Amino acid sequence: MAPSGNLFFLLSLQELRRQGLTFLAFYILQRTIEERAFFEVWARRETGLDDYEVSRACALLARSGLIEKKKYGADARVRVLTPTDRGVHVLNTILSTAAERLKEGVPRSGRLRRVSEAAQLLQQGNRILLGPLQLSFFDTDLFEDEAPKSVRKKRKARKPAQGRPKRSEPS
Repeated sequence: MAPSGNLFFLLSLQELRRQGLTFLAFYILQRTIEERAFFEVWARRETGLDDYEVSRACALLARSGLIEKKKYGADARVRVLTPTDRGVHVLNTILSTAAERLKEGVPRSGRLRRVSEAAQLLQQGNRILLGPLQLSFFDTDLFEDEAPKSVRKKRKARKPAQGRPKRSEPS
């Protein structure tokens, strides 16, 4: 997954900059278009990023006219994002530019075979990653058992001190 993600990042980065978008803003734009109505809080959950980072990316998209950001009817604290025609056009421009750059980077002889083999491998990797062994970059507890026992004890002892103070129960 990482190599294909890195390749996509490299192929799309130049056009993202030309459009004035960050990779996070691009991700939110893409998810908003996929869902047709995407909640800002979902972006926070999916990325694991701080509230201010996601809010800043959503505000950038709204100022640029790529999405509309409105209060959700049932709860005014929640923001719902909807795509605009301009946002769909910008997303398509970025993706088609990345596809052109990929096409230019593959030698002409054997291009169809090479690209179709790479696509099959990426699809196979995607099926594996989205199957029962799906992992997230935000799964930070995966390697806890591999740490030496002395380190695990130190981590466990240190964790409550790093978190928020617990609320005292009402008497």
